Amino acid sequence: MPENDPESPRHPATRVAVHDHPRRALRPLLVTFGSIIEPDGGLQVRSRILAESLASLGMPPTILSTREAQPLNPPPPWARAIHVPNRKPWRGFSMEWARMIREHARDADAVIVANAMFMPAFEVSGARVPMIWDTNECQTLHYERLKRTASNRTKQVIWWGLERWAARRCRVAVAIGQAEAAEWRRIHVPLRGKLMTVDHAAFVPERMIEAGDGDLAERVGGLLHRPILLFVGTIAAKHNAVAARWLIDVLAPTLPETTTIVICGPGSDGLIGGGKAGARVVLLGAVDDVDSIIATADLCLAPLATGAGVKTKVLHYLAHGKRIAGTPIAFEGLSGAPGLLEAPLDALPSLVARIMAAPEGADAARSRVAAQHAWLDEHHGRPLIIDQWRNVLACVNEN
Repeated sequence: MPENDPESPRHPATRVAVHDHPRRALRPLLVTFGSIIEPDGGLQVRSRILAESLASLGMPPTILSTREAQPLNPPPPWARAIHVPNRKPWRGFSMEWARMIREHARDADAVIVANAMFMPAFEVSGARVPMIWDTNECQTLHYERLKRTASNRTKQVIWWGLERWAARRCRVAVAIGQAEAAEWRRIHVPLRGKLMTVDHAAFVPERMIEAGDGDLAERVGGLLHRPILLFVGTIAAKHNAVAARWLIDVLAPTLPETTTIVICGPGSDGLIGGGKAGARVVLLGAVDDVDSIIATADLCLAPLATGAGVKTKVLHYLAHGKRIAGTPIAFEGLSGAPGLLEAPLDALPSLVARIMAAPEGADAARSRVAAQHAWLDEHHGRPLIIDQWRNVLACVNEN
């Protein structure tokens, strides 16, 4: 959405509203998939940044999370309370989950629903407070881009129904970027006029991250040859499994034996490695501290053939000051970010080979890292995101 569009959160008229509202503090209820406390495979969920932003506005939410691993009492400072059902809802629904939504919605001024999959439970709950839908990835768009199999078409229809349901029911819908917002408007007409943007953010520690060579060496039983190429992703996610398989079967055989490809994330340790020729492939599995592993990498990879929305992993790589070789679909919504090296999937092996053949100098790397951090501060920084959430809540207050 252009900044001169009156619906844009960056429009001057909107910026005035950002600082004038909300006139009163709301009591938000956040309904989200867990874990909101512990990152899943090292990458934090969007709802954690949402909760922290609301707390910065003096409105820490009550959170209903489908699962948490840590004790929840006392709650963290960015939450009034965190409640978890006794049993994780099946595909976002259970009667216990619906009862929890009904109970806690009584004390809320607005309910923020983090996924359209919760719509059946939300409807059964009978909650009548204003609903904000934090859209995250457009699943209809994702399945629209996948191979046209009967299974994918069926899932597309199901997701279209859930998302259309949420689009009609919500008072405000929140897209995770301007490119994503345009797709939402194209697919779901009811969103026109009530769609706002809150940019995706990278959830990274504020401390400086040291390269985790020692940690990585301990995990694999010895130091690895450089350069180290890294891919991070939960393998159960539909696009990550295909990307990981491509790295093993297609990219690795094209690279020298002195190159190492590390695949990190839940489920990656269950993949079957490639042949003996080409780069060594290390299947790391889930790690507690993904940041130290990213800091070790010489080049990060995003070989996604499909997907929708701003990719958390790419923002994470950018925040660590890494160069990223990936496809246009992986960089969707991040146009103009320094350090993105883009090629179609079939041309990506040649691009990676050229990058590895011409190492970046120290001065050039420092300049690029500074440019990346400046770009992130401008387009995905916490102050911007807090202002955008303030604007969303102002709209709820006004209505």
